[in-house]
Amino acid sequence: MKRLVNIFLFIFMLALTGCSSSDNDANTYSGTVEGNKQFIQAETTTALVDSIHIDEGDHISKNDSLLTLDTEKLDLKIAEAKYAIEIAEAQKTEAEASGREELIQQADGAVKQAKVKEELLSLEKERSNIKSPIRGRIQDVYISEGELANAGENLLSIIDPSIKEVIVYIAEKDLNKVEHNQTVELTTNAYSDKTFTGKIKTIATEAQFTPKNIQTEEETAQRVFAVKIDISAENELKPGMTVYVEL
Repeated sequence: MKRLVNIFLFIFMLALTGCSSSDNDANTYSGTVEGNKQFIQAETTTALVDSIHIDEGDHISKNDSLLTLDTEKLDLKIAEAKYAIEIAEAQKTEAEASGREELIQQADGAVKQAKVKEELLSLEKERSNIKSPIRGRIQDVYISEGELANAGENLLSIIDPSIKEVIVYIAEKDLNKVEHNQTVELTTNAYSDKTFTGKIKTIATEAQFTPKNIQTEEETAQRVFAVKIDISAENELKPGMTVYVEL
């Protein structure tokens, strides 16, 4: 009888060990919710910033005015262009009075060219009032009033809250647990009683060492793969939140 009891206890402990091993196979990976960041640049030539209409953290709508550039020099160019149109039109009138077709065509071309230049300058002035292309929240403002804004330079950034994602760095041993378009469950400390759903957008094709700002259950550095998860449908998950996914 004692032998049977010992056998039973051995089988029972073996079963417990198997369950514990299965649980330990799962690893929890963390990442930070990120919104889609869009940088706003000056499309015109170099100009001073005349006024800034927003502050960091402001919520804005599409086509809201963000900042305006100084147009003093541009206004002078537009005035010159309009004057050039008047001169070209006067010369065209004289050419038409002469009846010489060659002069008329040249004058007509000069009028068109002057008008195109004026239209381009007017368009440039219109773009000096920089508007938001999207609805979102102002993340960073990189320039101040009175500073010089160069064409193509980042002036500020906007977070689009409608597009959200989180990147987790998973161990190589868990790579077989994920695939493109796979649905995964996420949790966050902000809503400890809720589970959220995301979809895997991309899986890195090359490994890297664990980034220093990422914490996993492994204490030593390891080779990991970046996995990007789309969570745009989860309104309660906000940029900056830490979320967790178990694999």
